[in-house]
Amino acid sequence: MYRDSGSLARGYSQRGAAALPISVLLLFAATLVLIAVSRTALMEQRISGNEIRTRQAFQAALAGISHAMAYMKGGGIDRNGGADNIADSITPLSLTNGASYSVYYCDPSPSSPPNPYPPIDACESLPPPCQSGFTTVAKFSNPLVLACGWSDDLVAKQAMVVSLSRAATLNDAPDCPVISKGSVHFQGSATITNYFTNLTIWTGDSFGSVGNSGKTFVRNPNVPQPPMTATPPGPPDSCTLTSNYLCLTEQNIHGPDVIDEDLTLKNMSDDNMFKDYFGYDFDTYKYDIATRAVASANVASLAGARGEALVITDAFSDVSLPDGTIGTRDNPVVLIIQGNLAQGGNTTVYGVVYVMGNVDVSGNLTVYGNVSVEGVVAGTGSLDVNFDLFSINNCKNLGKAGLLSGSWRDWF
Repeated sequence: MYRDSGSLARGYSQRGAAALPISVLLLFAATLVLIAVSRTALMEQRISGNEIRTRQAFQAALAGISHAMAYMKGGGIDRNGGADNIADSITPLSLTNGASYSVYYCDPSPSSPPNPYPPIDACESLPPPCQSGFTTVAKFSNPLVLACGWSDDLVAKQAMVVSLSRAATLNDAPDCPVISKGSVHFQGSATITNYFTNLTIWTGDSFGSVGNSGKTFVRNPNVPQPPMTATPPGPPDSCTLTSNYLCLTEQNIHGPDVIDEDLTLKNMSDDNMFKDYFGYDFDTYKYDIATRAVASANVASLAGARGEALVITDAFSDVSLPDGTIGTRDNPVVLIIQGNLAQGGNTTVYGVVYVMGNVDVSGNLTVYGNVSVEGVVAGTGSLDVNFDLFSINNCKNLGKAGLLSGSWRDWF
C-alpha cells in the first residue's frame, strides 16, 4: 500500500508537540524541589548557627560563674577593688572562641527588689548594670552574682544568677580582748582596752602583770552602751579616769576586769577550746574552711591580707608576723597560728588572732579585735589589744566560697 510522506511527517510532528510542555512542567517541578531543598538547608543552617550562638553564650555565662567563684575564693569580692570601689564588677572578658562575659555582684537583699528577680532584661545593655532594685557594691560575704554571656557576634546572650556564700569561720565569737588558757604575765607593756564590756583579760591560770607601764581600760560607766558598729576610742596614756575610759588594772594591781584561775577554762582541752571557737577540729578547718594555709617559712606572704581565714602551719615553730597591717576593720582576718607567736616586728592586725601555742612578744603587736591563746602570754615588748565588736563580727564568714543550693537560675 502506498502512504503519503507528508501525512507521516505531520504525525511525527503532532507527537513531539506534547514533549515540550511536559519538559517545562518537569523543569518547573524540579525548580520547586530545588527551592524547597535550598530553603530547608538554609533554615537548618540558621538553626544550627543559632544553636552554636546559644551554646557560646551559655558557656560564656558559665565561665563568668567560674570566674566569680575563683574571685570569691581569692579572698573576697573587695580584695582587688577595695571598700571604695562602689561598682565592683569584672570587666568584660573574651574567650578563645570569640564569646565574652561580664560578672556583677549585687545586693542579695535590696530594699525594693524588682519583679521578676533579677529582671529579665538584666543583660540587655553592654555592659549590664545591676538593674533597678540592685546595688553594686564592693563587699558582700554572700552576694547575688549576675553573669552575662554573649556569642562571638553578640547576637545571642545568656543571663545566669547564683548566690554565693562563704563558710562560717567563727562558731562562738570571743567577748573580751585577751583570753588565755594558760597564765598571763607580761614584763613589757600590755595595754588592754574594752569599750563594750567590763572584761579585759580572762585566764585559766594565774595572772601576774601587764608590765611596768601596762594597763587595762574599760568603758566609763557614764557612757551608754555603744552600738556594735561604734569605733572604740583610743585609750589614754596614763591610768586615769577619762570621759571614755576607766583604768582598772596597772602594773601589779589586779582589777575586777581580770578573771584568772578559771578552772573551766583551765581544764578545757586544747581540741575542745578550738572547736568552741571555730566549730570544727583543726584539720577540718585547715583543709575545708580556711582560704589559705601558709607554712611558717612563708609567713611574709600574709602582709596586706584582708577578708580571709588564714592558718599558719608548723606546730613546733615560732612565728613572727610580717611588719605592717593585716586586715582592716571592714575586712578583718581570722588568723590561726598552729605553733608559737614569737612576735619580734611591728605588726597591726584587725580581727581574731588564735594561737595554739604560746605568745611571747618582744616587738610591737597591736590587735583590733581579740587575741586567744591555748598556752601562756608573756613578753618584754608591747602588746596592745583593743576589743572591737565590729571587726570581730566581720570575722564570722570569711571561709571558702561555694554556691548556695537551689540558687541557680538560667531561664532568662
